[in-house]
Amino acid sequence: MIRHIIMFKFTDVKNNVDRLEKAKKMKVAFRPLKSEIEIVQSYEFRINSRKTDYSYDVVIISEYKTWEDLDTYIKHPEHQKAIILCKDITKEKAVVDYKF
Repeated sequence: MIRHIIMFKFTDVKNNVDRLEKAKKMKVAFRPLKSEIEIVQSYEFRINSRKTDYSYDVVIISEYKTWEDLDTYIKHPEHQKAIILCKDITKEKAVVDYKF
């Protein structure tokens, strides 16, 4: 199995309300992908509950049977659509992929 972890840190937020609105927008775009892309084995979208200097705002943890399935997910039109829907949110991202 392959685990794909991606974290986003919003870089242009006015306040906590703005931060939460951006997180909810991403949730609406990305959360349905579990049911829309059948190769996804597990999919979890979470909004950070605790703000520190090192915190990221959103994490997506997903699992796939193979590296090829992960590549298929990344290139899938529904995933690409979710990315486009969130392009206006300025953010940094960090990714960890590993086999387990």
